[in-house]
Amino acid sequence: MSNDSPIFLTVRGKANAETLEAARALHNQTAGNPQGVAAAQSLGDFSHNVYVPVVGAQSSAQAGELMFHDVWENPKGLMDFFSNPDVQKGGAALFKARDATVWMPAVGAFGFNLPSPALRTDRLIGMIRGQIGSAERAIETFKKVMGKSARDARRHGQLSHQLYIKMNPPGDSSPLELLGVDVWYDAAGMAEHYKTMNMADLGPVFSAPPDASIWKSAPGQWVEW
Repeated sequence: MSNDSPIFLTVRGKANAETLEAARALHNQTAGNPQGVAAAQSLGDFSHNVYVPVVGAQSSAQAGELMFHDVWENPKGLMDFFSNPDVQKGGAALFKARDATVWMPAVGAFGFNLPSPALRTDRLIGMIRGQIGSAERAIETFKKVMGKSARDARRHGQLSHQLYIKMNPPGDSSPLELLGVDVWYDAAGMAEHYKTMNMADLGPVFSAPPDASIWKSAPGQWVEW
């Protein structure tokens, strides 16, 4: 599959800092320092957002983890930025261990991005990630399942749904992976909707049990753009 759209970077990892406030300060000194932000933006980093775990039965996210979401103009700019030794040092200072993965929008997938009611400012992220045997089959299955439940999801507070396919580096023969990302403004509505979803309808697209995690916007003044 090929795609000329911007690409999506997820970075999930265990923070080195003992507290969230210490992690915030370290993030703002490394990923959020003005020179670093300017360098990233000059190479095509359109956005950078920080999320913290929602710990619970529906989520694999664990206390002490951080999740970054970045949208980049193209793979070259991303690779040029992260090949910088100073950027690599910053990442090592911020995380004990991390998984950075690049995704492309799934061509032909069902998705939506709806405006939020003015007073509903909470932001929660539901993610499902797993290995798949066929991108085309996964896209069609998600289209049927998510399209059928979209109205109920919106009533429960869903803002958007997007589907992505992992971009493996040249020569990497790792299995295909799919990532689904939902944005919500209502935590209770999200939990209720996920509880009532029939995951058996989505299960056949995955060749191994998928990982589901829930995140929320990081509290405090994190450098984002």
